[in-house]
Amino acid sequence: MVSTGELEIFRHSLESVVEEMGATLQRTAYSTNIKIRRDHTCALFDSELRHVAQHDLAPQHIGSLVSVVPRNVRRLREEGFEFSPGDGILINDPYRGAVHLPDVMLICPVFHEGEIVGYAANSAHHVDIGGGTPGGIPNDSTELYGEGIIIPGVHAVEDWEYREEVLSFLLRNVREHEMRRGDYQAQLAANRIGEERYSALCDRYGLGTVEDSLDELLDYTERRVRAAIRELPDGTYTASDEMDGDGIVDEPVGLELAIEIAGEELTIDYTGTADQNRGPLNCTPAMAFAGAMSVVMAFVGEDLPKNDGFYRPIETITPEGTMVNPTDNAPVAAGWEIAMRAGDLVAKALADAVPEETVAATKGVVMNIAFGGRDPRDDGRYVYYETVAGGYGARAEKDGMDAVQTHFQNTPNSPIEELESEVPVYIRRYELIGDSEGAGRQRGGLGVRRDYEFYGEEATFSLLTDRTKSEPWGLFGGESASPSRFFHHPDTDEEARLSSKSTTELDVGDVVSVRTPGGGGYGPPTERDPGAVLADVRDGKVSVEKAREVYGLAVDPEAGTAEPTAAREEGVETGEPRPDGGTGPDPVGAEDTGGERE
Repeated sequence: MVSTGELEIFRHSLESVVEEMGATLQRTAYSTNIKIRRDHTCALFDSELRHVAQHDLAPQHIGSLVSVVPRNVRRLREEGFEFSPGDGILINDPYRGAVHLPDVMLICPVFHEGEIVGYAANSAHHVDIGGGTPGGIPNDSTELYGEGIIIPGVHAVEDWEYREEVLSFLLRNVREHEMRRGDYQAQLAANRIGEERYSALCDRYGLGTVEDSLDELLDYTERRVRAAIRELPDGTYTASDEMDGDGIVDEPVGLELAIEIAGEELTIDYTGTADQNRGPLNCTPAMAFAGAMSVVMAFVGEDLPKNDGFYRPIETITPEGTMVNPTDNAPVAAGWEIAMRAGDLVAKALADAVPEETVAATKGVVMNIAFGGRDPRDDGRYVYYETVAGGYGARAEKDGMDAVQTHFQNTPNSPIEELESEVPVYIRRYELIGDSEGAGRQRGGLGVRRDYEFYGEEATFSLLTDRTKSEPWGLFGGESASPSRFFHHPDTDEEARLSSKSTTELDVGDVVSVRTPGGGGYGPPTERDPGAVLADVRDGKVSVEKAREVYGLAVDPEAGTAEPTAAREEGVETGEPRPDGGTGPDPVGAEDTGGERE
């Protein structure tokens, strides 16, 4: 039996391994998306293919690695493949457990004294994976084959070196192949560190002790998660939302999610979600799992290790043939947009169960942006990918954060200096969008405006995102935030609105403006502290006009005053008491929160 103290030391020993793997991958990568934005993650699996440790920088990859590693190692074994020390398998095939094609995974066995004791794995988002548009985010694909090169799980590494015939084949099919080569080498370096450090743990503790400690750690995690689920009220809680069109058909499609809590078990059910789309707005079950789980984890044990024990009490249902479980090699390039919205729906559904712990809608989009062309500085080709931050939803006691990546993204914003040094682009505006928040007792976070001026030639600008036809909702009387908006030639007579799924051909000097959603508000705006509204007006986050019309305050930023209007005073005096002690609309019910309890 492992003591509590010994188990805690062992747990952190495992976590230090994956953290060092992540640091190695980040510091040796070539692309901004990995070395600066840190769009990658690393994990360890034991010899039984149980997930035992995860580097949490990009939580969305939890779903893909948990799905890909056990499934494909078992498949390779059944096909007769035998792992040797220093081997590596590359895979990005969505229909073999992966996600969208740019997220490429590398799986390597961990040997100790001649036998496999585990597997080191990582996933990294490659800035280009081939296909018809730079950046790996085609917005008009109608089948997977048009989205880039598909890697079905190939023996790519021997004796800790890439097989050149495999790597050269991959690199010939992507743009900026030398940068891509550097990122593949960084993934290999990370797994080698994982193999060395995990093997060293077996030396230190002894293989038997490691195996016993893993059993105890996974069981401990399961017990803690089950206990946390028991604290939630039993019931079925539902929420729904609409996504923009799929890039081919310009009509909204519905996303349905139900959370069923029964004792110490929890089910995430997507039944009722729209059928799979013809265009790229589809996600794999791994994506659907990761999007919902990233928020479930915040409710039932954000401080717990993320391992196989965490998932045991939780079931995910993704009906086949829907846009959360497509078939027949349907395109999936926009899948993370669905997964991001699923995270919001978890918080929306649980608003009735735990109103003081939930959060209003976030920006609700990953905000995929890619552009590429010819760089006049060296006459070479370039390609760049990034996601842009937006507003976080408000909570019972706190405002939503401004200009952040939300839920599972957890990636930094791309700094202007890095972007402008790498590609022929000037960032002409990068600022918070005033009045983009969802107003409330606690206001939502503000969205971001980011304007790109292109001085290179033959440039294309691609968007593969969402949230232009719906708004991030508020909770318990809180208001919705502003949606996404995209413009070509902004603030000129030639200004043109761009679709959330579009590719635009650019001339030298063209400007494209990206404006991301804010976060929803929590509670009635007329209950907001006047001092907080005054501070927001002084900071330029809320206008004087909105302060009067929505928050019911006559604000004079020069005098430093915020006086209630007649409408605000009337609202405070006539509002009926709510179950949570405030006034205004009742927080319980689908009309206010979008959630229903059965």
